[in-house]
Amino acid sequence: MHRSAGNFVVGSTGYREACLRPILALLATALSVGGCTTASYEAAEISCSDYIGKPISSRIAAYGPPTSVYRINASQVGYVFETRATTYVGGEPFYTVNYLTGADKHHTPVRKITRVCHGVYVVHAPSDALPVSEQIIVGIRAKG
Repeated sequence: MHRSAGNFVVGSTGYREACLRPILALLATALSVGGCTTASYEAAEISCSDYIGKPISSRIAAYGPPTSVYRINASQVGYVFETRATTYVGGEPFYTVNYLTGADKHHTPVRKITRVCHGVYVVHAPSDALPVSEQIIVGIRAKG
């Protein structure tokens, strides 16, 4: 037995579609909001490999001088770095509304992110006369 609900008959395909639309819209909204918060935290985390293809001088300018420098072979030089960088993410304000007492201001938890980057940045330097600004990072090796 099918009952009528407005223009739709309960149990018909049109009725199911009309019921599912708000649920799907709510799920799409929840997923899009969840993706935004994750992206902001991912942006705070920087990989050591972000410098590949850039001059070694940009790495030195960002984090200081290397611990040591040595020639790997005739065309490559290794720059040894040990860096520890700590950043804090979070603390953004958000509000909750209690209709009896008004709006309350809260803050998201603050998280500490420590990035330890140690290893050997391998640069292409066929001669020792090549300026540091022209020595391009071609790879990173784990410190061993």
